[in-house]
Amino acid sequence: MYSMFYYLEYIMRTRLFISRQTTRRLSLCSLRAFSSQTKEDYFLRLNMPRAFDVSAEDMKSSYMRLMKKLHPDRHTLKPIAEQEDISQAASKVTHAYQVLKLPHKRSVHMLDLLDSPLTEDCSGDLVGFDFLKTVMELREKIFDAGEVEDKALINDLYKENQARIESICAELATAFKTEDIPTAQKLTAQLQYWNRIDESLRHLL
Repeated sequence: MYSMFYYLEYIMRTRLFISRQTTRRLSLCSLRAFSSQTKEDYFLRLNMPRAFDVSAEDMKSSYMRLMKKLHPDRHTLKPIAEQEDISQAASKVTHAYQVLKLPHKRSVHMLDLLDSPLTEDCSGDLVGFDFLKTVMELREKIFDAGEVEDKALINDLYKENQARIESICAELATAFKTEDIPTAQKLTAQLQYWNRIDESLRHLL
């Protein structure tokens, strides 16, 4: 009887260890995937102030103005080399906009500019095991809801997750304004997970 008890305890401890190591590796890989490889300031590229809560409408307007100036039809009479430079500039403007219009990528970029990127040192401990466990449990709930096509539950989970994302974005804006980098790093990592939950739920709506 006692040997069976210790055996079961051993199995549970082993599973917990594996779970912790797996979540740490998943977090590490996903954070590396979103780390920017350049120090170019995309805010400057779009003529926008460097702020997490930058106006999405103003940013889009600035992007459209720049692309209008760089449109190839406006430069057909210029030398080929100059046309190529303009084309490259347009590509850089578009890339900058694609990054900054998304809150998570915008936050990652801002951390890079502040010399505080999410690197290999940022493991699962950045968000904590309890957070990762919560995410995994939520994923199981989403999977179960999808299996039985419970649209009402899926819609509720989607709304709840949207509220999480909005809350974290508000906290990120404050963290960057107060130059609280550790908090900004933690919130950025958390936002990545909630974004992935959002993607999963959108597929089921």
